[in-house]
Amino acid sequence: MPDSTESELSSGSQDARERRPAGDDSILTVDGLDKTFGSLVAIDDLDLEVREGEVHGLIGPNGAGKTTLINLITGELKPTSGSVRFDGEELTGLSPSTIAKRGVGRSFQVVQFFPEMTVREHLHLALRDPTTTVTSILHGDSDHEDRISEIADVVHLEEQLGTVAKNLSYGEQRYLEIGLVLALDADLILFDEPAAGLNSAETEDLRQIIDDLRGDYTILIIEHNIDLVRRLVDRISVLHGGSLLATGAPDEIVENERVKEVYLGE
Repeated sequence: MPDSTESELSSGSQDARERRPAGDDSILTVDGLDKTFGSLVAIDDLDLEVREGEVHGLIGPNGAGKTTLINLITGELKPTSGSVRFDGEELTGLSPSTIAKRGVGRSFQVVQFFPEMTVREHLHLALRDPTTTVTSILHGDSDHEDRISEIADVVHLEEQLGTVAKNLSYGEQRYLEIGLVLALDADLILFDEPAAGLNSAETEDLRQIIDDLRGDYTILIIEHNIDLVRRLVDRISVLHGGSLLATGAPDEIVENERVKEVYLGE
């Protein structure tokens, strides 16, 4: 990793200290989590706590287990052992749809959408009552217009509500995915490399969108863009070899000798 990484993290620590402090209560608790694939140990006796209301960064080398951990939290994968609790309730063993209904939403590394549907139709679909037909949504029969406008404004798509997804820029497609998570009324949002593929202007828009969510949601974000991480997060957890290497404020992490060795390349 380039030598500038440490200075970027250090310069961001003051930003984190000046933000409104998150609550001390843990809303997400990972306890003794293990995941093996045959002889491969992907997650190894991992303990992690995310505090209610905070923006928590998750970093680590490629292959450290970051996305695997997100998949275990959201039920896409089943753990070999250990537990995941959200707001005091056990999530381990539940289906992804059940976990989503409990208030856990996520974005993916690869943007997922319906190319021929507009931004408005995507949000209608995410907001609809399960008894509402998709046909009625496509015909505009919905009472969610206020909420759709609100979400579109938050994710900087208020001028694109009538645009089909395939005609959005890549950054706007990323913002749409965030809007869909918001429409599901999640309390905890898991972002998996949301800045991947974005240019500098799009990354700055993304930073503003996520920062505007602060206080209304608890956020866990995997991201390789260290400059973005240091400007957003309250705390950082570092994964290495499927285990938790360190957790702390950005300034604490950048001064951690073990983190310097395995992640900062010193």
